[in-house]
Amino acid sequence: MAHPALRRVAMRGAVLHVADDQPTFWDRVARDAWEPETLDWMARVLSPGATFFDLGAWVGPTALHAAALGADVVAVEADPAALDQLSRNLAANPGLAARIAVVPRALSRDGEPVRMGARRKPGDSMSSALLADGGTGWEAEGISPAALFDRPVAGHAVVKLDIEGGEFDLLPALVPALPQPVRVLRVSFHPALYVRARGLDAGGFAEAVARAVAPLAGWRCDRPGDVAEGLAAEIAMDSVDRVFTRPD
Repeated sequence: MAHPALRRVAMRGAVLHVADDQPTFWDRVARDAWEPETLDWMARVLSPGATFFDLGAWVGPTALHAAALGADVVAVEADPAALDQLSRNLAANPGLAARIAVVPRALSRDGEPVRMGARRKPGDSMSSALLADGGTGWEAEGISPAALFDRPVAGHAVVKLDIEGGEFDLLPALVPALPQPVRVLRVSFHPALYVRARGLDAGGFAEAVARAVAPLAGWRCDRPGDVAEGLAAEIAMDSVDRVFTRPD
């Protein structure tokens, strides 16, 4: 199958060349209409010499942006269609790709394989272990947080976790495995998907949230108030971002 022609896209002052199957997505990027708050945050916390763990890298927008900011990147992605497109985008940007290491695995608590699925089709940016029962499922090789972070990390490190609902079950294993250089953790929570997939009522969701964020006790959150109560109240939200900073 023929791949799309190489396209030039401006992203926050950097010029990217993309060769994936996401033209409307990159139209939004070119208009600075895709997650400007995420890109602003990355510019604040990343600098040359930093390490950026992109957990849920998709076709590479945040990985490429982090590399353009001078960071070394570990990009974790488990969707085979997204991985194919990510590899094409890295090949189109060799200068940035030199700072990006791809881990073609699904994060799981103990490194076990993960059955996954997509809402529409593989590569659609919404692949999740919570959608494994659909008609587009596949099994991905797993990697545990302990194995993922068992690597030298120079300077300060930042983690972005966006795995479409899997964050609630993963955080209790992920947070204790974070090496000391990881100072900042940004989590995209997906309450509505998790509640539907797990068949939870409000009480059950509140308990799941409390378990998920318990390991982050002592970390500073960018939102005031009780983190667990705040997330539990956002039960109907498709996506809710929280940034946690390790105390000094």
